[in-house]
Amino acid sequence: MSDPAVISHLPVRPRHCDAQAMMHASRYYEYIEDAFLDWIGARGGYDRLRREGADLVVKASGCEHHAPARLGDVLAVESAPARLGTTSITMRFTMRRGDELVAVGTVTYVCVRDGHPAPLPTILTGPASPPAATAPGTPPTSTAATPPPA
Repeated sequence: MSDPAVISHLPVRPRHCDAQAMMHASRYYEYIEDAFLDWIGARGGYDRLRREGADLVVKASGCEHHAPARLGDVLAVESAPARLGTTSITMRFTMRRGDELVAVGTVTYVCVRDGHPAPLPTILTGPASPPAATAPGTPPTSTAATPPPA
């Protein structure tokens, strides 16, 4: 895929942190899921996928931690396909705080229809859709390759 990655800017909130104000290791998967929803949203959204009769199930996931995320950080989570198969897509989620690498997650999703593996629909393999208009004063949760709001 030649589309630019989608970058989600996600804050680290108190509910994500342990007593030392560092994000708990299990919470990184929530950021991965939010970033994936932003990535698929740039392609028409999960509702479009479901209207096409497809769904996704997780086959494998992992996360490598490089530096702790802390309370108050805003993580830039870059979502991009790492591998496209016939029925699966592996996504890479690179989390940064400024220029510092915090974590890299991967998730392999398998497309299913009626409970059986099925070919990936074009929403997952084709180009991103043009951005949808948002109501005035409503900031998007993600932006494609742009810095976070000041």
